[in-house]
Amino acid sequence: MIQFPRFMSAFVPPRPEPLPAPAGKAPTLQPAPLPRPFGSVSAFDSTPAPASNLHTERLGDGSANCLEKAVGLARPGDSIVLMRDASDGVGHALVRRPDGSVVDPNHPTVRYETLGQWQATHPRYSQPVPVPAGRMQQVLSTPPGPQREALIQKLGLSGVADRQVADGERWVTPNKDDINIRASPSTQGTWVTTVDTGAKLKVLGENEDGTWLNVELENGTQAWVFESLTGPDDAPLPPPPPYESPVPRWMANGTCPPDIEMHVWNALPKESRAEIIQTAREKVVTENWPMPEFDVNGPPPASVDSLVWDHLPPEGKESLFRQEWQAAVREQTALIFNGVPEGGAVAEHPFLGVDSSLGNGQVGEWLDNALQVGSAAQYINLEKALGPGWRQVHYNLCGPLAVGASLGMSPKEALTAFAATSAGILNSGTTTTATPLETVYEARGWTTGYTSGEASMPAPEDMARMLDDGKALIALVNIDTKGADGMLTSYGDSTKAVAHWVNVRAVEENGNGDWTVRVYNPFENREEIYSWDDFEASWGKNGGLVPSTEVEGEFVFRFNAGHGLLVATPPPPDAATSP
Repeated sequence: MIQFPRFMSAFVPPRPEPLPAPAGKAPTLQPAPLPRPFGSVSAFDSTPAPASNLHTERLGDGSANCLEKAVGLARPGDSIVLMRDASDGVGHALVRRPDGSVVDPNHPTVRYETLGQWQATHPRYSQPVPVPAGRMQQVLSTPPGPQREALIQKLGLSGVADRQVADGERWVTPNKDDINIRASPSTQGTWVTTVDTGAKLKVLGENEDGTWLNVELENGTQAWVFESLTGPDDAPLPPPPPYESPVPRWMANGTCPPDIEMHVWNALPKESRAEIIQTAREKVVTENWPMPEFDVNGPPPASVDSLVWDHLPPEGKESLFRQEWQAAVREQTALIFNGVPEGGAVAEHPFLGVDSSLGNGQVGEWLDNALQVGSAAQYINLEKALGPGWRQVHYNLCGPLAVGASLGMSPKEALTAFAATSAGILNSGTTTTATPLETVYEARGWTTGYTSGEASMPAPEDMARMLDDGKALIALVNIDTKGADGMLTSYGDSTKAVAHWVNVRAVEENGNGDWTVRVYNPFENREEIYSWDDFEASWGKNGGLVPSTEVEGEFVFRFNAGHGLLVATPPPPDAATSP
């Protein structure tokens, strides 16, 4: 019979024969030392330290989990950020400094520039909740019981007090090759095997003074290793390198390129120098916006009438297709390097519109299925779009349409995909939260996560990295449906403030630290470009209200948390064919 090592019993060395006992005395057996389990309170407690929360955590109880470590690392002005683990609901605690940087208490020497940067290397954690470190210290310094519960209520922490945090399993790896693994915690212990660097050893416990670790090998064997010959295997991936602009300073400022000698540059006519700079800038933009593949049977670009398009030969269509894409590149280049007008700008040449009806306003399907001509583009008659049995009037379709745009879907395709999992929302006419939007992605093999609140807000360079990695970003912003025709607007400046989902298409920087954000806004089916400041102002607070608590039989409503962001990660390229 073949025995798989993983299921074989742990190696137990034969107990040595006892020495003969002195006359008149029975022999005394010396038991092998019991390992002290990792995270346990005492040397003989075999139960690992449980997850804890604000109700149960005890500082200084001998079981210093990430929450206690975070409180110990925190300084005045810091926040303790409680994260949720998507795999089991038991999360992790971090320290967030006033400048937005983050410290993981398990690896306090590693500094992350933003919470988003930490999450990029720890993707299973989401839903951050920040708690001022002073309040956390005040609560945890009070013994668990009625007094602490009253303090939790007084400090307004009831909503986060149940969030569980705990350290995960401890793993180590040899810090050099040919490390001896022994059957007992001693250099005299029976030799079991050797392991090399890269081997993963799960820590089950340690001896009384912590000099030996009781470990489980990759084949399931349990044995001992000298602690100083190992290092942590759960060290985080190094944070991404500091952001470096893809735009060199000479290009940003329009000065002499490094491959042209200064006297030659100065001798060039002003128009020639401007043309050289413009060409270089457009090349940078083109790298972020590669021209889509031309489809002779595809829809016409936004600037071309469909009747004219249908009568053009293939080469004529392709020529217009290229012209439209080049016009979009020139427009984006001008907005990045010359600045975006205050309040944002509507793209005259949407990149989405080069090869689809997206971004072109109330045309095509948007007009065919419109609630009425001239209404907002997202006000779609579902009975026209999806068939009999669906409601006619629906004003809250921004979520499905924004997700659909990120997946390259027409409005009918997007609504059909959403109806497959959330038909009730479509038929009720209600607003859409993040969860049903995540379901659309997950049905296609994507992984998703939703965060909100200022503590979770990624920096623009983090959002740019996410987009470079192929992720889709759906942001919950505020728009003004009356005073600004559905443009992104700060809550305080809105005539009619409305919470609204948009698809963030690009976050780009011009070499001088000025960031622009390009979004697809389904309200009028168009692409819009904003400065980072204007985008963030609309992102920080929106007009959406949700029921919060019930008082005397009635719900008290509160505003949605600002900076809501749904991040969707596509499946690996070979996911469809892997077993």
